[in-house]
Amino acid sequence: MHHHVSTALFPKLKLAMQLLLMAGVFQGPQLVYAQENSDEELNPVALPVVTVVGSADKTGDNFKSTAQSVSIIDESRIKEIGANKKLDDLLLYETGILSQQFGPDNKSNWFKIRGFDANTTLDGTSVANNGFFVWEQEIYGLEKVEVLKGANSFNYGATDAGGTINLVSKRPKDIEQGEVSFSIGNFSRRTISGDYNGILSQEHGVRYRLVGLYSKGNFPQDHTGMEQYYFAPSIAWDITDRTSLTILASTLKKQGTPTSTFMPALGTLTRTGYGKIGYDTNLGEPEIDRFERKQYSLGYEFSHDFGNRLKFSQNYRYGKMDNYLLSVYANGNVSNDRESGRSLTFRDGESSVHTVDNRLSKSFIVGDIENTILLGLDYQRSRIDFDSNGFAATIDNIDMFNPQYGAPPTYPVTRDKIRHKQTGLYLSNKFNWNDAILVNLGIRRDNYETSALANNARTTGDNDKNTYNASIMFRAENGIAPYLSYSTSFRPILGTDANGKAYIPYEGEQYEAGIKIEPEWLKGSINLAAFNLKEKNALVSTGTSQVQSGERTNNGFEIQSDLTLNDNFSTRLNYTRNHVRQDTDTGTVRGALIPNNQFSAQIDYRKTEGEILKGLKLGIGVRYNGSTKDEQYHPNETIPSYTLVDAVASYPVSDHWNLQVNVYNLLNKEYLSVCDYLCYYGTSRTVDAQLSYHW
Repeated sequence: MHHHVSTALFPKLKLAMQLLLMAGVFQGPQLVYAQENSDEELNPVALPVVTVVGSADKTGDNFKSTAQSVSIIDESRIKEIGANKKLDDLLLYETGILSQQFGPDNKSNWFKIRGFDANTTLDGTSVANNGFFVWEQEIYGLEKVEVLKGANSFNYGATDAGGTINLVSKRPKDIEQGEVSFSIGNFSRRTISGDYNGILSQEHGVRYRLVGLYSKGNFPQDHTGMEQYYFAPSIAWDITDRTSLTILASTLKKQGTPTSTFMPALGTLTRTGYGKIGYDTNLGEPEIDRFERKQYSLGYEFSHDFGNRLKFSQNYRYGKMDNYLLSVYANGNVSNDRESGRSLTFRDGESSVHTVDNRLSKSFIVGDIENTILLGLDYQRSRIDFDSNGFAATIDNIDMFNPQYGAPPTYPVTRDKIRHKQTGLYLSNKFNWNDAILVNLGIRRDNYETSALANNARTTGDNDKNTYNASIMFRAENGIAPYLSYSTSFRPILGTDANGKAYIPYEGEQYEAGIKIEPEWLKGSINLAAFNLKEKNALVSTGTSQVQSGERTNNGFEIQSDLTLNDNFSTRLNYTRNHVRQDTDTGTVRGALIPNNQFSAQIDYRKTEGEILKGLKLGIGVRYNGSTKDEQYHPNETIPSYTLVDAVASYPVSDHWNLQVNVYNLLNKEYLSVCDYLCYYGTSRTVDAQLSYHW
């Protein structure tokens, strides 16, 4: 039903956005002229402050006037998910996101936004997201996560069509405080963490923060486990009342036996003559499988207010990563209904990335009209050098129902290199009339250079790309704000097709119409959004090679509500409707992995009265993912839907001590998360108890 409604809406939406673009061309100059002929003192309208706090909103208004779907996960919600969790755990209850689709992977985070891959950024700067070298952030070191949904290259240039998840690091506050936490969980998991904020000089506005964590434990899959160290110091200095500088650093070390979540469809999706593969079975080689990651980050955030509504800000970050992976996995081939074929992947190398972003903004105010122009220039350079086997090695078969380990690995190794440079110039204009009509127009031009040496073959790319965004929002006094938006994205890909023709970038495009509801009488908010998102120039298999002629689309609908019912109860309800279609060499099929329907609900109770158990908090969550299809590889099978239940309880034992218990997959349901040629089991029940001391 939603699909028919949304497809009828979008031709009208496209026309509206074209008119909006035309109107926006004339608004900016008129407002500038009016400002030059006005008296500033007669128009004392509050200005948005352009701050450098790691936010992805480069104008500093924290998305309050953003005419698109944006979700903010604050520090309180990060704490609610408990210890021993990763970023994809944090995203399980977010509208429009499919998280952990490949099961309990202890070396990577997996998620898709609106049916597409998405980028991760750190403190408003890009990180290298190249295959195996993907930045991993310890979520205990975060104070906020910003989820920007859909195609939009305005902030960072080359990005995936699904959107961007910006991670905002914990940074110094102007108060002395600290905490130490201890946690234990099933599968022999244990964690100790600490977070201290101190003042070096109250007079000179110098403060610092130290965040650290150590964890070690096993995972639900047999013979797997990981150990991790994390430390993140930061210092902030209010140089003057108009100038500030924050320096952020972090280091993470992770090592252990990786999970091997790949499973053949025969034995999981369908039964063999011997039944189904055990839920926690490891079809890898745990005696030789090994994963190690060392990553380092150092950067700063600088801002200066020149006065007269002119502000400048700059972000810089350097990141370095050393990665090693040797992993044996099931490749989908099954013999005699009992033995699984296996392959081996090997990666050993390092990556580095430099990113700098400069922004200058100027605001003009005329009566009830405020116009802000933002001009930005950013640059990023990344390089990766690593040894690889190119996924070419195979290893002895394994008995899926009685695995015996010890097969010796042999594999060829080549030296691979990836280089990427990108310079982006961007300009935006934000028009605000009496906080009732908000118009935002943005244009960006990127020049990028890419090169890769893989399997002794070299490919290069050098081109320019323009991307755009435009939106309009109407805010009524009753708290209802309808909006329209349009945005585009691009992402270069390396390689050539069978004819030796270099691939051109993926191109994303999104139309969105929505309503944000936040009346005074409602303690909370309700957001509704319909979107049409597509990515062009996708690679399509021709059986023996790939050509670039495909398209992936999703016509979807989302509802998100966050409501406080009274002093004791609050709820978060989310619903996502997807309609994903994917081009293949034989035609267009339903996109694998993405369910048509997703639903989640959380209900929290907090005891606020009386002396007995005052402060006790109880929460229950339900996650539903509808059935999926793998029409390309298993067209006659349906991957069943599943519903999972989670629970949390916390209690302030005293003024300084707090006890919290989290249970995920409370009923210990066994389920297939998805199938896309290979299949993946979901996560077993996990239980964590955490004791924290605050001062």
